[in-house]
Amino acid sequence: MTPTTTPDLCKSAVPAAGQGTIQVTTSPACTQVTSQFASGITLSDNTLAYPWANNNLAAVNNVKGLIKNGIHYQNTPIMGWGLDDPWPDPNSAEPTAWSGLDARLRLAVDTGATPVLTLSEAPWWMKGQLQGDGSTTVLTQADEWGRIAYESRILDNKMDAWCHLVQRIAERYMVAPYNVRYFQVWNELKGYYDPRINNYNYTTNAGDPSGPNAKHGYTYMYNRVYETLMETASSLGIDRSTIKVGGPYVFMDTWSSSNQSNPSNVVKRYGVFDQRPFDVVQYWLQHKVGAGFVTIDGSIENRDTQKLLSDPFTVSEIFGDVVTWIRSLDDSLYPGAKTLPIWFAEWFASPHLDTSGEDYDNAVKTYAMIKFIKAGGATALSWNNVGDNWADKGLWTTTYAGGGQPRPWYTSYKALNDFFAAGTPILKTIVSDPARVEALATAHKVVLVNKTDASLTVAVNGNSVSLAPYQVSFIDVTSK
Repeated sequence: MTPTTTPDLCKSAVPAAGQGTIQVTTSPACTQVTSQFASGITLSDNTLAYPWANNNLAAVNNVKGLIKNGIHYQNTPIMGWGLDDPWPDPNSAEPTAWSGLDARLRLAVDTGATPVLTLSEAPWWMKGQLQGDGSTTVLTQADEWGRIAYESRILDNKMDAWCHLVQRIAERYMVAPYNVRYFQVWNELKGYYDPRINNYNYTTNAGDPSGPNAKHGYTYMYNRVYETLMETASSLGIDRSTIKVGGPYVFMDTWSSSNQSNPSNVVKRYGVFDQRPFDVVQYWLQHKVGAGFVTIDGSIENRDTQKLLSDPFTVSEIFGDVVTWIRSLDDSLYPGAKTLPIWFAEWFASPHLDTSGEDYDNAVKTYAMIKFIKAGGATALSWNNVGDNWADKGLWTTTYAGGGQPRPWYTSYKALNDFFAAGTPILKTIVSDPARVEALATAHKVVLVNKTDASLTVAVNGNSVSLAPYQVSFIDVTSK
């Protein structure tokens, strides 16, 4: 008697693509990944209001409502990007200028978000820029908001002052009403590029604290900050395990070809990853004293051309590909590579096409986020959130009169946060023509993305769905 076998739906073959109905099949028998996803934004400059313009209160309040209903994390730097220096006077024993940062974090509290602090930038008198001859250019007060300030690191002999500022920030914002538990350390390794070696200084070397030198490594600074945050939490009676600190916040560059300097062996259709950020991540994983998550940065443009090498859908796969690369590392050599949540500290997935409509913009961004979620990514903090007819449409319209309205991308971002949130099993989804349609599914909801400028008919588990050009559709579904 021939035994009866049950088909393994997790190994189902993908149906052949055709010109007719596109088949999308999901099954509760196969979980591809458990979602770690939560939506997030960074508050910067004109996120809510333009400091130089007369904004409309109704529009601003509309945006606050959108944030409250659809955004889980709200991140802000401690200074810069619209915020004043909290400790501008080196002769003052303590930082005192808190009003701007207080307001940013109060917004997070008032809109029900989980606040995140990025510990960057730093007061001018703490920073310097390493030169090619090994000398250090020390910043002056006139440099506070100049380009050099954003390309400088903490001076080796000011590390204690920097950690004191971090301590005061933690003491102020770890407690009620703010209750901050998430911290990102620095921003894109700004100032940690060493021109003498054409690479980042990411080591645990303390540099030369005998004078105003900028020679210490990023991981040394990160570890000092981490220990300061944990010691402060303990002094406040806060469980240290609830404090989540992320690094190394490096930009994951790509080149247009392997002919450029420092190419890695990770080659994709949109370009070649630079090896140097990979080195930063690996070293930091090996030498960090602790971490709550990995935080990185990236863009869909190549470093050498500042342009897209292929179509925006293909290029936006970079966010999932970076997560996949980190997860591929040996956890015994790089502790946390397979287990720590992975964040993008800044997220840019705009197609950068001035002529593209909002539906196209939404389709590209939703596709990018689907790839990120499928790879196991946790949070991608959206940067340019105000759409003012730029190439990036943003999450909502301008805060002028009549503004503050959700863009299509906001609707999709909110739905992803609602239906595909952390802890939700993501089912393996079989799409017969992935070149034209992308899908993400749970046992109850499927999101479909039409990647083409044509109307399509899709059958989801046998149920017909019509998609307009570049339409993103969230539908209720019964899995087979």
